[in-house]
Amino acid sequence: MRIAIVGTGVSGLSALWLLNEYSDHEVNIYEKADYAGGHTHTVEFKRDGKESCQVDTGFIVLNPPTYPNFLRFLNHLQIPLLQTRMTFAVSRDRGRFEWAGDGLGGVFCQIGNLFNPRMYRMLFDVVRFNLFAMDLIREEVRTGRQMSIGEYLDREGYGEAFKEDYLLANEQPMTGAIWSTPANTAALDFPASTLIRFFYNHNLLQLTGKPKWLTVQGGSKKYVDTVLSKLKPENLHLNTEIIAVSSVDAGVMLQETSGAQHIYDHVILATHSDTTLSMLRRGGGVDVREEKVLAPWEWSENEAVLHWDEPYAKKAESIFSMELPHFNNTYDMNILQHLSERKHGLVLVTLNPLFPVDESTVVGRWTYHHPMMTASSVSSQRLLPEIQNTRGISYVGAWTKYGFHEDGFASAMRLVTAPPFSVSPPFSLKAAQRAVPTASILMIVVRLAVSLLERARRVLEPAWTWISWGVVLVLVWLEQVLAAFRLGEIRNEVVRIRGYWVNEKVYRKIR
Repeated sequence: MRIAIVGTGVSGLSALWLLNEYSDHEVNIYEKADYAGGHTHTVEFKRDGKESCQVDTGFIVLNPPTYPNFLRFLNHLQIPLLQTRMTFAVSRDRGRFEWAGDGLGGVFCQIGNLFNPRMYRMLFDVVRFNLFAMDLIREEVRTGRQMSIGEYLDREGYGEAFKEDYLLANEQPMTGAIWSTPANTAALDFPASTLIRFFYNHNLLQLTGKPKWLTVQGGSKKYVDTVLSKLKPENLHLNTEIIAVSSVDAGVMLQETSGAQHIYDHVILATHSDTTLSMLRRGGGVDVREEKVLAPWEWSENEAVLHWDEPYAKKAESIFSMELPHFNNTYDMNILQHLSERKHGLVLVTLNPLFPVDESTVVGRWTYHHPMMTASSVSSQRLLPEIQNTRGISYVGAWTKYGFHEDGFASAMRLVTAPPFSVSPPFSLKAAQRAVPTASILMIVVRLAVSLLERARRVLEPAWTWISWGVVLVLVWLEQVLAAFRLGEIRNEVVRIRGYWVNEKVYRKIR
């Protein structure tokens, strides 16, 4: 068959790799940008007086448990990989509250957190969530009822600190960092089972045994170049935007912005769902089933800035650095991609800067779009098989699962190894989804202990107000003593600790 692929992200390139190298099909691939790769975007970083280097601005890291098939793909292509490290950290209110997930030193990186009851409640809820979250998966299998993560957290009595400083960020640290989701999205409406299953599959429901992270040596563009090196140059169409896709008697017709038209036996749309739907609508003939699958999806727009601005460096000592309520990630690329600061200087990638980056330090800005996982979009994924290979059109993309490179690769491989393509790949797909675990005796004992502690916490909760005010009175007395001895710096720290125990506005009213 003569096949056209629209889109050169991981899904389109994976489909191209298999069809071009492991079948007799003739393949052409179209891309509206001036480069192939989509979120795999490696660019040159060069400062005056320093050596240049290649830096990833989109896809950066992967790990073996979560990316088993994509990793096999890279190994098959003999793409060199390096071990790297990832740390999750949160910074709120311009640094007044911070913690990092790299051991007790990171959790209590601010000494004041040792006296912060909100921190201890969050840590307890993290342990409780890790131990009990998978129960919801079993419950949904048994009852068939689905709920949002907000409903689940309310039902199980999780605290505000767990929601705002760990899971959902105020709105979303953990989910925001993972899905590059802005804070103004409906985080609490996120399907609970999807979020929990994702956390389990990605080893996020455990306090120890975190996976090792890997990055492509020299930039992720290496796998893109390797795939394209086997394609005839005339079959790669960059700077060529397809605006309409339609079924015609002779096959499937693609129309460019220039008006040029091309007819193929089959077309694989490896674009974002909203782009795909737009092309189908312009082509005419889009049916109700296609609308049901593609229309529910929304996409968040995120700006990536490659720079070496020193103020951002201070916020990027850990790989993920967030300030709320806006969503912000700063990636220390010197650490992530083993780029010598002595040779190349400071190398940072900031996603959605909270304040202006010094333009004299900016190498470039790029916009990426990420799928927003909602109840309606997740439900639409189950309908995808109904429209695959109909009208001579097929669909692949990371959006068909969780939105990551592994999902994009797997969707392409699953499609082209089945009829009508019937490609024989060099390896078979490996399930990336882990089985729901059965509890060991030790785990049962630990769960029982945590359940008893949670029950005790709820019983004692009414007395917490009196305990809090007792602590506040002691701290107020200590403030006065320190003021009398003119120990201003220590007094300021005590004032901050008091703020952990009572809201400042409330304190002023009762003074």
